[in-house]
Amino acid sequence: MAKLIINADDFGYTRANTEGIIEGCRHGIIRSTTALCNMPWLEYGRDLAEGCPELGVGVHLTLTLGKALTGVKSFTDGEGNFLSKKEIYAAALDMREVYEEWKAQIERYIEVFGHMPTHLDSHHSVHDFNEKQKEVALTLADEYGLYLRRYSPYAYVSGFFGPAATKETLLGLLRENEGRDIEIMVHPGYCDLELYRQSSYNVSRLQELDVLCSREVLDYVKKTDIELTHYVPKERA
Repeated sequence: MAKLIINADDFGYTRANTEGIIEGCRHGIIRSTTALCNMPWLEYGRDLAEGCPELGVGVHLTLTLGKALTGVKSFTDGEGNFLSKKEIYAAALDMREVYEEWKAQIERYIEVFGHMPTHLDSHHSVHDFNEKQKEVALTLADEYGLYLRRYSPYAYVSGFFGPAATKETLLGLLRENEGRDIEIMVHPGYCDLELYRQSSYNVSRLQELDVLCSREVLDYVKKTDIELTHYVPKERA
């Protein structure tokens, strides 16, 4: 039986976005998500996740959204906010600061949730933007005994995003990878005013949620005997 991880990025981003991910677990094919541990809705997300025990929650490492948890200087502005994605990609980052900030985000997860995260990935894929950042992420993954997106037993499958986040695209990806253990990254959620103002990817999240909860997708997963699952720490794998 092939295993499928549908991972919803950005858990804890906004209230509505977080509620939408829970909806996708209860009524769709989401069984995995990753939390932005520097965002104000993290505790709210924890409380919702407690009522959805089949949902595995990991850490969505970030350098490009919200405020830093540490006093880093090489990739924040004067108020402690992370630089934009464009600025981060052009900046000369201090890798020791990257390590300390990401470690603080993982520790924040453990503090709030009271247990280890299931795995690690990152916002805007900053964990493997370059070799140095990839090595920092892999070091932390080894330190905590966690799998890291793209460096795990699950093949990473892309293509479900924006205009391509349709039932046809998702079903096509599942057919193309029949018999393989895979992870597909998704960005579902409800859209509130906070998300609409902060993210250019806003209403599209609701469209993704509709696909992930659709009868056609649910029926295909059931018919093909796909096991919906999430990551677990390496010592439990």
